[in-house]
Amino acid sequence: MSGPGLDFSWLPAEWPGAVQALAVTLGRLLLSLGLGLGGGALLAAAMRFSPRAEALLTPWLLTLLAVPWVLILVALNLIPTLGVRDGTAITVAALACGVQVFALGRRKLEERRSAYLSRALWYAFTAVVASELLSRADGLGAKVRFFALYTESSHLLFYVLLAALVAGAFAGVGRVLGRLLPRTFLGRSL
Repeated sequence: MSGPGLDFSWLPAEWPGAVQALAVTLGRLLLSLGLGLGGGALLAAAMRFSPRAEALLTPWLLTLLAVPWVLILVALNLIPTLGVRDGTAITVAALACGVQVFALGRRKLEERRSAYLSRALWYAFTAVVASELLSRADGLGAKVRFFALYTESSHLLFYVLLAALVAGAFAGVGRVLGRLLPRTFLGRSL
């Protein structure tokens, strides 16, 4: 189970830690997605069913769409007293996701509605993994950071591949949600 220059004999001993890191990352992703999709859908529904709410919320939405959410995590990490903690990571990921879902409430969109949903999912994924890379927390991103710093090539490759598998599964969830979107009130033009 080893290749040229790579030794994977450590894998059975590392497996429980890998499963725990995967569970932590998936838990953060699911929580941030639930909060983002739920909150964004509520605001989008208000915009869809009330022209007055749409007129009131559109300037706020456009402002929130311009915010570089992942860069906020980097900025927070540079401030020693703030740092990136679990709650911060989940909040920023939920906001990044929720703003894109919130945009589905607009009656006229410049691009396809499924693109907003896809962007919502990728923003949440990127925010969670970036926060794990930056913080002292656990999760797949933290494992990647740790083994990149200590130049353990086989460990790093394993955790990068595991994160890539999560990203692939996440893309599958995005495709399923993209197919379901036209059946909801957010997917239909008014």
